[in-house]
Parts: sequence; C-alpha cells; structure tokens
Amino acid sequence: MVDLGATLAGRSTLLNFWASWCVPCREEMPVLASYAGRPGSVAVLGVNVKEQASAGLEFMADLGVAYPSLYDGNEAVLKALRVPPVLPANYLVLPDGSVERITDPLVFRNADEVQAAVDRVMRGSP
Repeated sequence: MVDLGATLAGRSTLLNFWASWCVPCREEMPVLASYAGRPGSVAVLGVNVKEQASAGLEFMADLGVAYPSLYDGNEAVLKALRVPPVLPANYLVLPDGSVERITDPLVFRNADEVQAAVDRVMRGSP
C-alpha cells in the first residue's frame, strides 16, 4: 500500500486516472509520457482503476508508456477525489496539498495542452 499523501507532499503532481479499456486513455497516455519527459514538467503519476492490475501492466507495456503508475484496486484514491465515472480524468495536486480537477481539455491531444492546463491551475485560473 502506498501513502499517496506522503509520496506527493510538497510538490506538484499530475494524477491521470485511466483504464486499459478506455479508448481516450490509449490516445492520452503517450501524450502524458511526452509531457513528462520535458524539462521543467511536473511529475506525472498514473492511477489505474476499474480493472485487474495485470491488464494495466500489459496496457502500459503495449503503449510503451513508462511514467510511474499505481493500481487503485480498492478505489481509495478514486473515492477520495470523487473521480467521475468517465475516463480519463486528470487532477493536479499542488505542493500545499490542494487538488484541482483539470477539465479543459477533458482529453489531452498534445504535450502543449498538458503544459497549458498545468500552468492555468498553477496560476489559479479555471
């Protein structure tokens, strides 16, 4: 079990909730991997939900996505953040522990969109 609060304390992290059966997740995860490789990007942490852990591992390997991801088998993180039933879902955890959902855009299509969304949340804009 991972204490997510302790792991993320004091730094910004983009949480990406995903599942292997989610078609938009398949499109978005390589975009997030590209963003995560940029200098100065915030950390990206995937949260695999609503399936078996083995399906998630195969999915990440198939996509060639290597950013860290955890398996939320008991849905504790999903429930704590009240993640809606539509995937993918992205949240930015700020250094002070506050969490903001990113809804614009709902699915990232390129690394510049990720950067713009992170910048908006960091500035406190909707």
